Order: sequence, then structure tokens, then C-alpha cells
Amino acid sequence: MFVKYLKNFRWENVFEKPYKTQDNSFFNVKRFEIIKGKDIELRYFEIEKGGYSSLEKHEHEHIVIFIKGRGLVLIGSEIFQFEPFDIIHIPSWTPHRFIANNEDIGFFCVVTSKRDKPQKLSKKEIEELIEKNPRLKEII
Repeated sequence: MFVKYLKNFRWENVFEKPYKTQDNSFFNVKRFEIIKGKDIELRYFEIEKGGYSSLEKHEHEHIVIFIKGRGLVLIGSEIFQFEPFDIIHIPSWTPHRFIANNEDIGFFCVVTSKRDKPQKLSKKEIEELIEKNPRLKEII
């Protein structure tokens, strides 16, 4: 399969899909499925300045390659600042969130095609994360 890049972080015949439905745990997030294979998917996400993804965990792993903007990512109880071409691995069941605090951000996300649904963190899990790293209060 070949997917032609157009410009401005858009690809031929790739259209925006809902990030999530009936959920207020995120803000200003766009999702695009670039390739959906039998066993693997390549997705592209954009988060507008001031936006953030849901705080979640799940069994499947992620590989994320940042390609647009600078922002923050929460992985477990750690906060990392990223810029274009930084790469992260999110292990199984690790809480995570992407934050576009000062500018729009965009990133590729590689996941398996067959995967579990994300789960929200419980109040107790959030409290435990903040206990490990009090700075998380600012972004959770």
C-alpha cells in the first residue's frame, strides 16, 4: 500500500475520524487512520494548542513518533517534553496523556490492529500517580 503525502500533515484519501465519542476526558484532538493492516495500524493525531488527550491505560503498547510542535507527554508518573522526531514507547497498562500546552502538536502512533479498549484511571490510581510526582497535579 502507498499513501501519498499532500501537505500540511495531510495524506491522500485519509480523513479525520472521531477521537472518542461521548467522553469529556480530552480536548481538541483529531485522529486519522493512515494505514489499517491486518495486524498493525499507523495513525496520526493532532492536538490543538491548549488541548490534551484522555488520561488512559490499556493492555496494548504504543510506539509514538512526534512530527509537529513541542509539548508534554505523561508516561506513568513521569512528564517528558518532546519536540519533532522524538520517539517514545508506552508499555502495556502504563497511564499516558499527550498535552499541547503552547502550540499545536502532531504525532504518528503505531499500534496492533487487534487491541483492547482504553480504560480511564480510577480516582485512587490518579492519587497514587500524584503522590509519586506532585507536578502531575498541573496536567491531570
